[in-house]
Amino acid sequence: MYPGVRSPLVYTPRTLGELATLIGRHPQATLWAGGTHLMRKTNFYPSGQTENIIDIAEIEELKRITRTDRYVEIGALVTASQLLSAGRLLLPALLQETLRTLGTQVVRRRVTVGGALAVADLRYSLPTALAVLPATVEVKRYKEGKVSTHWITASKLYDSEGALTLTEGRFLITRVRIGLEFGDFQRMMRFGDPVRNPKECGIVAFHAKREQNGLSKAQICFNFPTKAFHISRDLESKLAGSALPIHPDKVNTFSHELAGELKKTHPTVSDLQLERARRVFEALLHELSGQVLL
Repeated sequence: MYPGVRSPLVYTPRTLGELATLIGRHPQATLWAGGTHLMRKTNFYPSGQTENIIDIAEIEELKRITRTDRYVEIGALVTASQLLSAGRLLLPALLQETLRTLGTQVVRRRVTVGGALAVADLRYSLPTALAVLPATVEVKRYKEGKVSTHWITASKLYDSEGALTLTEGRFLITRVRIGLEFGDFQRMMRFGDPVRNPKECGIVAFHAKREQNGLSKAQICFNFPTKAFHISRDLESKLAGSALPIHPDKVNTFSHELAGELKKTHPTVSDLQLERARRVFEALLHELSGQVLL
């Protein structure tokens, strides 16, 4: 044994009701799902301040995937691997591509949907994709023995710096709901490694709908995992009114507007990240235009 280290007590609720009771009794306990983020932290365990653990892996209500005529609903404990296997015919291509990038096959068997969204200090690929689809997230808050349920747009789970906005009291992400009306151009692009070098990484998700000779809808999210989570409504509005193909001069104008906006809004983003994000954005617009000319 390590001196001064005790083993945490592990509780395993089987229903959301049991979970609420345990959170009331142990408000400081760590909620444990797949554990992929917690276990990568330096000195997470063993530690002299080891907290008790509430392992939510046995709550069946959080493992379901259901579909209606309007949306698909995904439980927070569904893993990336399970979702890929079950959702090839009902998930948007952007989400499938994103799930395939979440580490190795072993990691994808452990990464849960809810866990990937609830990481407090880093933003990975899944939040980026869900922000543009768009998706809504069910959140249960636990405060003074009471439980309240809220539906929140995925993009509003994070502030402009990428920090989780669910900071007041204990909370649990329980379901993710994604509408079934997808755009016909969906891309996920990444530069750098968000795990090994998150400070120089960037993730871009783009979702657009084409009608006749123009764009009727465009949504794009730029995620710099430790620095910024950027969605430009002004840029999206300009893109949505653009004719296709987009002229190269206009692509250049859009990309420099983006770089200027990012630099002004997020001064911690490095010049290298800004330039790479701008180039990725240009590549996406050129690809979109190229498909029209085929």
